[in-house]
Amino acid sequence: MKLLACFAVLLCSVSAPAAETLYIAGDSTAANGNPTQIGWGRELPKYFDPAKIEIVNDARGGRSARTFITEGLWDQLLAKLKKNDYVIIQFGHNDASPVDDATRARGSLPGLGDETREVDNQVTHKHETVHTYGFYMRKMIRDVKDKGATPILLSLTVRNVWKDGHVERGFDQFP
Repeated sequence: MKLLACFAVLLCSVSAPAAETLYIAGDSTAANGNPTQIGWGRELPKYFDPAKIEIVNDARGGRSARTFITEGLWDQLLAKLKKNDYVIIQFGHNDASPVDDATRARGSLPGLGDETREVDNQVTHKHETVHTYGFYMRKMIRDVKDKGATPILLSLTVRNVWKDGHVERGFDQFP
């Protein structure tokens, strides 16, 4: 919670015009969740004055950067986005999933380049061009900037996984 408070102070001290809305795009680690699984985004509004900024948590559990876009969640967020708003973007956990399998098919290709892979998605039954994690991040940044808003990228949220007495950072290809 200390990190959230520091983030709120930092965001409120930005010298740009006052934002009307701060959106959150991410996976379950940011989502409002349910009573047994709560992401950081559910707690974030406690650190802001609702008279000055609205927090809209559009994060959705189980999504990768890829599926957040392909399922239309990104376009829904963009449709609401206005000049001087902010968008916190935090993905990576689910991007490390398989690119094409019969249960989720949500992974992105590792890396920052422009590599692609053609798949016949077993979940959606549609042909799809899968891009790298970096491609999806660049797209989101560009889309937010094109709307006159400010993108804020967060690295992967550390999970409660421990190895040799230290928290396991993991997911080296999706930082």
